[in-house]
Amino acid sequence: MVLATQFDRTALARSPASRDVRKAIGYLRARMSRKITMAEVATASGVAARTLRKHFREFVGLSPLDYLRRLRLAAVRDELIEGAEGVSITEVATRYGFSHFGRFSLQYRRCFGETPSGTLRRSRAAVPDKLPSAIRCAGGIGRAREKPSVAVLSLQACTTELNLRDFVEGAPEEIGAALCRISSISVIEPTRSRTSGFDRRPDREFGARYLLTGRITQAGQRIRVIMRLIDNVTRQNLWGDSYDGEPADLFGLQDRITEGVMRGILPSIRRAEIDRAQRKRPEELDAYGLTMRAFPLALAANPDGARRALELLNRAMEIDPDYALAVALAAWCHGQLVMHNGTQRPADERARALLLAERAGILDSDDPLVLTARCAVHTMARQLDIADALLARVLARDPTSAWVWERSGWLKTFAGEPETAIQHFRRAISLDPSGPSNANRFVGIGSAHFHAGRYDQSALWMRQALLEQPATVWVNRTLAVSYSRLGQRVAALDSLDAFRRYSPDVTIGEVVASIPFTNDFLDRVAEGLSDLGLPP
Repeated sequence: MVLATQFDRTALARSPASRDVRKAIGYLRARMSRKITMAEVATASGVAARTLRKHFREFVGLSPLDYLRRLRLAAVRDELIEGAEGVSITEVATRYGFSHFGRFSLQYRRCFGETPSGTLRRSRAAVPDKLPSAIRCAGGIGRAREKPSVAVLSLQACTTELNLRDFVEGAPEEIGAALCRISSISVIEPTRSRTSGFDRRPDREFGARYLLTGRITQAGQRIRVIMRLIDNVTRQNLWGDSYDGEPADLFGLQDRITEGVMRGILPSIRRAEIDRAQRKRPEELDAYGLTMRAFPLALAANPDGARRALELLNRAMEIDPDYALAVALAAWCHGQLVMHNGTQRPADERARALLLAERAGILDSDDPLVLTARCAVHTMARQLDIADALLARVLARDPTSAWVWERSGWLKTFAGEPETAIQHFRRAISLDPSGPSNANRFVGIGSAHFHAGRYDQSALWMRQALLEQPATVWVNRTLAVSYSRLGQRVAALDSLDAFRRYSPDVTIGEVVASIPFTNDFLDRVAEGLSDLGLPP
């Protein structure tokens, strides 16, 4: 696997425009409350103002100063959504550089569909979904809204055994350190009392949306640790598991707990965030909420889901053009339209996907979800070396991410390594057995079996994908060939008919051009589709 940093530098070298935009965005982010001129931004980015405007419109669709205005509007809205007692719309707007309040109110309404006072009234009415304001400020929920916060609490020990005291204190610290590698969440690690060694504050005072709690008991030479993830607002239990061990192997037990927590709580938090977004009215959603609502649609692996996700993501990018995850998921949705034969303009969709992926990398070069979406786009574009490098970066940060193992499975399939691909797809399923991507993982396993010439297994897994998600009709382009190779011509023709109803004007050339498999794989697909009567 090639070093990620090498390919990141290579990609940047190919696009000097992205370097200009990256510098300008950094300059604007650091000066949101100051009056800034276009000349200052151009000087900071190292190019002429006209060149910077061109590059900005190419990557972002806005001029630099329009982009700054959107950043400021989004920041004001974040504070109004907080709804803290005594907050003044005038004071907040002034702090972010708006001096003409009539113009500010008009721009705000055009961007968000409501007045600033309307946002504030609605936010204050939605008290049940919030932590008390003082706690929310301490927890840092404000502008970093795309990072749900987790407090790792000290273990409660129902034992006085001194040899367990280090374990009781060390296990939460190790969990917190592991979670800190995940940049998409904010972690509040436990603090210790000088006397008891435990932080005994009430749960609500930790300033986090989610609490990770644990309880340890000991009976003779047997230790049991029970871990739970709790929503600090609704008090709902979101996840739980127990781990057994012995005093002689506390480090082994601690490692198993950390691995189990990493596997369990990240998907649980994401599901909770998606559920919370889906419960809100559309007008209440900010860029983060819109992106969370789009997330399962973006991973559903069908063009209809991708288009519905793009409606939400485009709105998220309008509200907050600085939000990298919305941009990255939108890039992958455009990529899916290409890979799943869901567009009449594959070249345009491919170009749009690559442009958005590069923009996402400018906005956030470290977030694991952003990196994974970018990997998917570069895979679609047959840039497997760059995709491989991005995967390496994600796995170094979060080896428990189901989506990254799924993308690794596809990358191995496209590279002609079916056995490794199947292992990676199975690992993705084990990490997130009820995730929205399961149908796509089943298709991946079926494609790996097809590559290995096991057409019975290929057909089995692709049928399973259709049962899991009937909208993945594009799988019939390979399923039909598997049936044909098995001598099941009637089933093959039925499968091809389903694919042609889904994409009536599709040709063999378009199918082959849409998927980056090996030449041998594509030759077999083309031969099988030709035999079944698909136009060349």
